[in-house]
Amino acid sequence: MKGAFRPYRMVAGVVLALLLSPYGEIDQEVRAYASGKMRVAVVGKIAKGQSARRFDYLFPRLTERFRESFSGDQRFELIPGEEVEAALTRSGIGKGKLDPEDLAVLQRIGKEAGADLVLVSYYYEMGGHAMPMHSNNFLMLVWVDREQAVKVNREYSKILSEAELTSSDEMAWKELMNKADPWF
Repeated sequence: MKGAFRPYRMVAGVVLALLLSPYGEIDQEVRAYASGKMRVAVVGKIAKGQSARRFDYLFPRLTERFRESFSGDQRFELIPGEEVEAALTRSGIGKGKLDPEDLAVLQRIGKEAGADLVLVSYYYEMGGHAMPMHSNNFLMLVWVDREQAVKVNREYSKILSEAELTSSDEMAWKELMNKADPWF
């Protein structure tokens, strides 16, 4: 099944490019289809739960790592962060109110951004006093045009440090891409 639709996308993209090129500059989306690359919107890493906000300063760096990973892979075209933020605004969804596991909402954001795929990630922690310590590092890659998503949820029986969260993100990224590979 791997890459089963890619030849059709490439042919459709080339036809669109040929039809539209005499009328001015070709749209970014048409170029992406012509190149056979999937357009990716990285929503980024967010805090899920109040206590996880202690890493607010770290989340932009972790998000940038996701962006760099997609940029370095020839299968993908990365949508600029400003365009993803504008798509969030047009969707009427504030990043602070985003449910990072709501497939329909992520697909709507992806459509607004002109994406084929949307990546979202969160870190959640709870515990203390009478409750056991617990944390989750979650990554999800969502296809905009079909009911398909790949998830990695790394659960820990402790609260992570900055180094542990960074390492967990790296391992989760590799696992996510291995799970998603048959669909590219």
